[in-house]
Amino acid sequence: MKEIIVDKEGYNQYYKELERLKNISDNNAAVGSEAYKDAIGDGWHDNFAFEDSMRESRTIANKINKMLEEEKYLKVIDDNKKDNNIVNIGDTLSLKIKYNNEDYEEETLKLTGKYIPDIDTEISLNSPLGKAIYKQKIKSTISYNINDSTITVEIIKKQT
Repeated sequence: MKEIIVDKEGYNQYYKELERLKNISDNNAAVGSEAYKDAIGDGWHDNFAFEDSMRESRTIANKINKMLEEEKYLKVIDDNKKDNNIVNIGDTLSLKIKYNNEDYEEETLKLTGKYIPDIDTEISLNSPLGKAIYKQKIKSTISYNINDSTITVEIIKKQT
């Protein structure tokens, strides 16, 4: 697994999310226990509430385990040195993303160091696009590959 780059906000967000999942897991365990106790017979045969609780518990446990594995790879960066000619964490950028010769999009996105970015308006440092544009010069054109496809990005400007 590669390092997961976050800023201080992303680091704090990671631990809040982990705590949130642990709380959900605890609550779900209590619900499952009640469903088990309330069931007739051995507690789990034909007990759909208990089965749902167990399914949800496994899903949450998998998420928690994944996050605990990722914890080893968290790297907090401090991007204090802001340069108006370079893409920095927190910059909102106008980008022209070219998928092939005919297909392109113009996007306005914020480069973020969050663990969980806002999917509609932000791009993570850990995404292929985020890695490609971070610390690049404004007005430059960069290419990166995803699934055997080359995507070209022109960094048009920083929003102010």
